[in-house]
Amino acid sequence: MSCAGYTVRLDNGTELCLPRYREIVHWKKPDPDPKFRLFDDLDILAIINEGIGHLANEHLRKSLSEAVASAARSIELPKGVTLGDGFNQKAFMASK
Repeated sequence: MSCAGYTVRLDNGTELCLPRYREIVHWKKPDPDPKFRLFDDLDILAIINEGIGHLANEHLRKSLSEAVASAARSIELPKGVTLGDGFNQKAFMASK
């Protein structure tokens, strides 16, 4: 049986489909100006980072938080622009 979610098999062999509904995010087209694309990228990283804070699995949360922090550090920022430490701690701390 095809299931757009989770399939649960009962002891008697019956399979139940628990649908998983997701909010559809309509991502806007990137700004043609590279300066503004940087801020779009940072906004997307912030959205991902916020979502990570809702994960129940601490190992998964920590791994993804580190990946987002690493991605944020890898972005070449314009001279005089710095990122706060929110990318390093926000997602991991949000779940506590």
